[in-house]
Amino acid sequence: MRIIAGTWRGRTIQAPPGRNTRPILDRAKTVLFDILGNRLAEPGRLPPLAVLDLFSGSGALGLEALSRGARFCLFIEQNRESADVLRKNLDVLRIVREAHVIQANASTCDWPAPPKPLPGEGRKERGEDDRPPEYELVFMDPPYRLLMGTRPDSLIRNLLRRLATSPLIAPSALIVTRHERQPSGGPDLSPLVEIDRRDIGTMTLRFLAVNVSAAASHPSAGGAP
Repeated sequence: MRIIAGTWRGRTIQAPPGRNTRPILDRAKTVLFDILGNRLAEPGRLPPLAVLDLFSGSGALGLEALSRGARFCLFIEQNRESADVLRKNLDVLRIVREAHVIQANASTCDWPAPPKPLPGEGRKERGEDDRPPEYELVFMDPPYRLLMGTRPDSLIRNLLRRLATSPLIAPSALIVTRHERQPSGGPDLSPLVEIDRRDIGTMTLRFLAVNVSAAASHPSAGGAP
């Protein structure tokens, strides 16, 4: 696997052995980050935001986000071998302050808050200095079997509720998940609100907001590429 844009463009990263992860292909990754860049007003890049990468595997999504301008990423991966490979990828890229890895069940573990931005780092909004730092972009990439049919696994339903209510998730956050392309369109992901989706080959990318008002504030990304 490789990073396709940004600071580490073209750098190869390791994938865990076996079938513990499903590496995302370059085509799908390009579509995903083109949409994110357009929605976050940074075409081809990301603003300096904090990212939460759940079920992170090799860290391909979080590493791509860091390469494109994210200021911090918390990676959560339960499998020990996958977490070890992720740490090696961080070491190879010399990423220290900008990332942290937790080996734990992403559905149930606690998420520490992201570090506060350094002076001059991060986006400034009115009243921001009075708020604790929050995650503004979340990747939720669980095993496909947990998102089969019209109703997700109970662990995922609990995780969806946590994402919708956690004070560590920004009200304007974008949450991205993917699952196998299904005739039904895939599971109900409420209480999160779907704002966009893309079918790419045998997979579906879904873009979610934490509530209806947040969904209305996100600009349209236009038609499918």
